[in-house]
Amino acid sequence: MFRISTQLVRSRTFMLPTQPRIGADLCCKRFYKLSVGSVKKGQIVQFKDKAWKVLNRDHSSSGRGGAVIKMEIQDIKTMAKSNERFKSSDSLEILNLQDESYQYLYSDGPQLHLLHPETFDEIILTTDMCEGGERAVAMLEDGMPIAISFLTTPEEGRQPATFRLPANYTYTVDSVVERAGQAAKGTVYKTASLSNGSKLQVPEFVHEGDRIVVDIENMKYVKREL
Repeated sequence: MFRISTQLVRSRTFMLPTQPRIGADLCCKRFYKLSVGSVKKGQIVQFKDKAWKVLNRDHSSSGRGGAVIKMEIQDIKTMAKSNERFKSSDSLEILNLQDESYQYLYSDGPQLHLLHPETFDEIILTTDMCEGGERAVAMLEDGMPIAISFLTTPEEGRQPATFRLPANYTYTVDSVVERAGQAAKGTVYKTASLSNGSKLQVPEFVHEGDRIVVDIENMKYVKREL
């Protein structure tokens, strides 16, 4: 569920879009079907009333039954994976998934407010739409660039499906907990509190006020920004 404002961010008047936007949006293009033999890795297909991303595909022969095509697919919204078998005569509808860049503003419970940097439209998404789950949501910071994946289907038009944080992001270290006693051999780590309230293990040479790059997916320190 989402709502887009018709005014600038300062306005709190929202409305649900009743139809796909007209113009440059890819939702205006006609949908088409492809035989499963022509579907490529990375394409978005409709299967069992859901949108799936094709992760892998493999041809195999089953004798009298003809060719069988095996596909590993992933649900766009839940990220659940499935292995499916199709006959060479089967066809799948190809859907469109397009990323757009937004900026994170603030959270209000499970709702996240984001801003389009060019149109200044505000969009409200929910935390369960985040790729990476609650762990990734905890790494949000004011002004962070966010990629929203918009899925276009014949039934619902253009709708936001998921969003994801950048792979790496630079945070300011608010405070650190120094290790007591003599340093051990090798790299010594200590706990740092970041500007967004998250905690992370960092090398002992990182200090309060430093800017550090964090691998968000793995929650790991990458380097100190000079």
